[in-house]
Amino acid sequence: MRFLTAALFAQAVVASTPAGSASLSDVVKANRNSVVYIRVQKAVETTGAVTEQHGTGFVVNKDGFVLTAAHVVSGGAGYQVDVRGALGSREGNLEGMEVLYENSNFDVALLRFKNTAVDRRAVLVGDSWNVADGATVYAMGFPGTEEWFHTDGRLAGKGPKGSWNTTATLNPGMSGGPVFDSDGKVIAMVWGGVSTPGIAGINRVLPVHLLADPLRIAGGLLTAQSAPTEPTGLPREVSYKFDQTQTSKGGLSAATTQYSRTFQAQAGFRIVDYRYVAKSANNASSPLISLAADGKTLSVSFSLTSGPVFDQWRGWIDAEILTRQVRD
Repeated sequence: MRFLTAALFAQAVVASTPAGSASLSDVVKANRNSVVYIRVQKAVETTGAVTEQHGTGFVVNKDGFVLTAAHVVSGGAGYQVDVRGALGSREGNLEGMEVLYENSNFDVALLRFKNTAVDRRAVLVGDSWNVADGATVYAMGFPGTEEWFHTDGRLAGKGPKGSWNTTATLNPGMSGGPVFDSDGKVIAMVWGGVSTPGIAGINRVLPVHLLADPLRIAGGLLTAQSAPTEPTGLPREVSYKFDQTQTSKGGLSAATTQYSRTFQAQAGFRIVDYRYVAKSANNASSPLISLAADGKTLSVSFSLTSGPVFDQWRGWIDAEILTRQVRD
């Protein structure tokens, strides 16, 4: 179980941004120097052959922590990886960076500029829980060989793993870049486009409430020795993981079994909102989720089906529920 306090956003990210509804040009002007061009060079350890890939990131606190997509910086076994970043322009000064955190499931990574003596201009992180479908969004990054690119669009429904679809133009090289709302706050990170044959024009972004772990690390509020503190009244985000695998029951026909899980709100808190995020599922029903009227208990029920003894296929589910909780 992991949690991210709203206090993190107040402490981890500080930026000058337009008040109220802002235009695309307003948001670009306020945040361009917080957007990072990322260049990754991968050298094969056995041959020394070097390949290069590019992406985008954004600064989330003054100490030089940068969020990006994990696939931008991934190296793999047998490679030596050199990561460098430039603020605001592909043609800017490339500085050395280090990878602090990677999560391939949500395709997010946390980097840091090696030169920590310089204060960096950070974006302001918004509240992605309260963003409406159809809302205007602004995206920025470094597609192809472009020195800089920004675009606008609207949110257009839900994608897999809790992602959002958007009509904004997103191209290779923008992965990991910031997606702003019309108040100039980052509410999502660029994930990528849909490559399914016959489907075009669908691009996806990851809302920031799915990026709790790297944001918590960047905020410096949680260590192995101490729990985070938070001002009274601020909400916190708590995730509950669950997984179940069902193998063959040994009969002559497929078997379906019902399962349930119950999760309790943290002591002194109640659940006010939740999101279901499926990581992996096979021969599993869509979970039914119910929240008690007092917000203290969240119940999940689902079914799994596995094969007969002569054809032993399995059913499984691996998922989590992200909740927002407030003090009683």
